[in-house]
Amino acid sequence: MLVLTRRPSESIIIAGNIKITVVSVGPGRVKLGIEAPPNVRIDRQEIHDKLEQASDVLSAITSGGETAASDAHTFVSGPDTAMIVTATPTETPAASAPPLPLNTLSKYRLPRKPR
Repeated sequence: MLVLTRRPSESIIIAGNIKITVVSVGPGRVKLGIEAPPNVRIDRQEIHDKLEQASDVLSAITSGGETAASDAHTFVSGPDTAMIVTATPTETPAASAPPLPLNTLSKYRLPRKPR
């Protein structure tokens, strides 16, 4: 592990196209600004771990369950979600409520706790 010392507004460059800038330093907190190309995914460690865990579960479902029970289900994967659809649906897709658009979800979010 490379350990560097930086002051606020100082930066480091990774691979020539990723720039990390120290925005502010406070008691027990460091704020970083990250500039990277759009094809580079940036996640916090806990989010990265959850995504890997979900990926492991999904791969186990799609590859490991080649039994008679898996014949009754079909695995459907989208860009953000994955679900298992039964071979005989109990309700029609038209009867279910349409999903909310992503840009309207933020208005249902609770406000941040005041400091």
